[in-house]
Amino acid sequence: MEPLRHLDRDTRRARLLAARTRPVGGINRRGILTGHWDRGDVVRQFRDGNGSWLGLATYVARDPAT
Repeated sequence: MEPLRHLDRDTRRARLLAARTRPVGGINRRGILTGHWDRGDVVRQFRDGNGSWLGLATYVARDPAT
């Protein structure tokens, strides 16, 4: 995965916060971090200083053994 340093601060923050939430509707962390959801509600809810990491449902990775 490519680093996020080249992005503006707002986009980087929004992607990272969105990736911390549980996936909804099949949206996974990789799709969020690579930018496929930048124009959607998943990332938009954290833009312009909106949203916070407080109270987010943490992303729980599934155990591949189960």
